[in-house]
Amino acid sequence: MKASEKLAALKAAGINVSNLFSMAGVTGEETIARVEGGKLTIVPDDDPIFSAIMGNGTIPNNRLFRRWVMAQVFHMMTYKSGGKWGPDGFIPALNAKGFKYSWRMVVEEFRVQAKLEKNDPENFAERNRWFNKRTAQKMCDSYLQELHNHIEKLKANRLKRCKGVPYIRLRGRDVFISDIYKKVLKPLHQASASINKAQNATALYNGVAAFFREMQRCWCEHDITISTAFKDAYKGAGAYFTMKNLILFHKASFKNGCIKLGQKKSMALLENKADEYQNEGWRLFGVMKQFIEDNNINIIKKMREWKKK
Repeated sequence: MKASEKLAALKAAGINVSNLFSMAGVTGEETIARVEGGKLTIVPDDDPIFSAIMGNGTIPNNRLFRRWVMAQVFHMMTYKSGGKWGPDGFIPALNAKGFKYSWRMVVEEFRVQAKLEKNDPENFAERNRWFNKRTAQKMCDSYLQELHNHIEKLKANRLKRCKGVPYIRLRGRDVFISDIYKKVLKPLHQASASINKAQNATALYNGVAAFFREMQRCWCEHDITISTAFKDAYKGAGAYFTMKNLILFHKASFKNGCIKLGQKKSMALLENKADEYQNEGWRLFGVMKQFIEDNNINIIKKMREWKKK
């Protein structure tokens, strides 16, 4: 938090800030100073006055992204379940969003990550843990396999019905079978290769966006199977940001036996779990479900509270 934000948080916590001031050094870095007995001193970050902020919970600020994720996860967990959430609710809800949603979402995700890598490395690291080059490449591989199977079916049907007419129809255009690689597959493989070679978030975004553009030119239907890699990353990210939200803003915490660990230790444990399961998002999703149960959180009741507010 900036010095001015800290002062605002202290004031909101009921602390007298009449003798505190925000100061900026020659480098532009902000600090808080205190006037006592006519002397001006810098207030360090570990000063007891700041315990008033932590005692009242985490103060929201514009760097705490993704707070809406928990609401989406809760809604998806209750999908088609008659008000009773369970392990079968989340994936049907995701499947209902459709294949195009998965690609539109990752294109936007990587666009944002390209900005965060330069301006906010902390939030970039959190988001790149799940949606990264590995996830993008596996999504490309999954689509290319689906496309190959689709093309083979079209070829078989065309040759069976119209002997001597060596073309198939893709996305409203006729493509000669002899031109399939050149006009359809080659551009996709080139975009996939650029993803594999990407050395930073901007290059990765450009590659994913190019692959999606080519995909829409040839074959991009709502009911194509969503890749396993996307589902796993989606689960991991959803679980991580949901638990982070619950720990920071809803007084939830992990437990060691019957003892609650508190906010700081719970966040540290969450980070450890996220690192451990960064390639197995479904495992972190299981941790989240147990976390919700251990904290006696009723998802339906929580959503009703939000609706009233």
